[in-house]
Amino acid sequence: MKWARYLYSHGIRRDESIRELEFPYPYRQGQRELAVSVFAAFKEKKRNLFIQAPTGIGKTLSTVFPAVKSIGEGLGDKLFYLTAKTITRGVAEETFDILREKGLYFSTVTLTAKEKLCFLEKPDCNPDSCPYAKGHFDRVGDCVYDIIHNEFGITRDVILEYAKEFRVCPFELCLDISNWVDGVICDYNYVFDPDVRLKRYFSEGITGEYLFLVDEAHNLVPRAREMYSAAIWKEDFLLIKKILKPMNEKIGRLLDRCNKELLEMKRQCEGYRILEDVRFFITSVMSLFGEMELFMEKNSEFGDRDLVLDFFFDLRKFLNIYDRLDENYRIYTELMSDGRFMLRFFCVNPSKNLQECLKKGNSTVFFSATLLPVSYYKELLSGDQEEYAVYAHSPFDQDKRLLMVGTDVSSRYTRRNKSEYRKVADYISKIVSARKGNYMVFLPSYQYLKEIETILPERICDGDSVTCYAQASHMNEQERESFLMEFSQRAG
Repeated sequence: MKWARYLYSHGIRRDESIRELEFPYPYRQGQRELAVSVFAAFKEKKRNLFIQAPTGIGKTLSTVFPAVKSIGEGLGDKLFYLTAKTITRGVAEETFDILREKGLYFSTVTLTAKEKLCFLEKPDCNPDSCPYAKGHFDRVGDCVYDIIHNEFGITRDVILEYAKEFRVCPFELCLDISNWVDGVICDYNYVFDPDVRLKRYFSEGITGEYLFLVDEAHNLVPRAREMYSAAIWKEDFLLIKKILKPMNEKIGRLLDRCNKELLEMKRQCEGYRILEDVRFFITSVMSLFGEMELFMEKNSEFGDRDLVLDFFFDLRKFLNIYDRLDENYRIYTELMSDGRFMLRFFCVNPSKNLQECLKKGNSTVFFSATLLPVSYYKELLSGDQEEYAVYAHSPFDQDKRLLMVGTDVSSRYTRRNKSEYRKVADYISKIVSARKGNYMVFLPSYQYLKEIETILPERICDGDSVTCYAQASHMNEQERESFLMEFSQRAG
């Protein structure tokens, strides 16, 4: 009864606040037209909208505001804001906070990967290993009830705070909260990836009144191709055979059979080879997978089990993707320069697979600053060239834009030397010294950046107080967040 009462009263307050909500700032040039187009797309239902809009127009607010208004008009009951990067998730969180400051009564949760939420050094969901998993289901209901009554922007930090207080698994808590909020901010994976997608929303036979906003939509094409592709490596079969044959002769023979069939493919492959069909090999893989499934259920602990488990999941994905093969796929083998051999099902056009998920909701808006040519993205994201498209112009005055070209420098490899680096550093120094402000410098490689970073301090004019921050290669997510935080802390 208390959960039903919450949903009823929350829905009434939310819709009342949405009706009174106004756009929080004066509209920039083209921003109002953008918002109207988004609302119209959601109102029509089952039609998608593609938005090509340059950086600076305020795409996030121009899409979130009409999406929220659409929910207030009964055109949907849950908003999914899908992103490819952590930084864009942060922008979405800030946008909802801005609208809440203007009176919006609307709750959101940001879904974060298990590895980034787990309190343990390495996730282990066994109750004997994790105190947060032990008794989780006895405590999680109270935790969810508490958090949805006290928080509206439920971010990673908020999840961790409540999970620690109630001693529950933060990742499972995060998923449970998504049932009770109005908006879900998450990575593409949680909607599209067949192995990761949220089964509570996107399983077979399940549909809902969902609205989808897909940020940086140009990133979805390569990401979707990876999600719906699968590969296996010949060398993995030999490795797993060494581990499992002493424990199970039958699995050893099946691994050997698969390896021999891959060996035959390898002999016929010089670089790349397109194949029409691999159904006989699939029969062998299915037999192997069935035996391994029984073996893994009976043997919860043995040496290198994690390695075998990864291989087992690779086989499962390989078989699942095989069931999806159609004219949108290519089957090919590849012989690597180091001698390794791969068989891959490659999803060339992921639109059919993507629409399988998106059709479970009402409408989708794809938006990006780089969504041209739009016909290409229509083909690969929706498969329908009749979808609506909107092109927004930059709100910035072109008369205030200055392009300058240094004709005596080049980024060609043959020109990369100390003399060239000094000239580039001199250009940067002159520009930075001309006017106080914030500057961003983009360089062709991390090595090039390091060379400039070393030389630049000695080229800065005396008396100029300049603080430099340089991105490093292979930053982990926490390091990237800290690096980007330096910009927001020094804004203005």
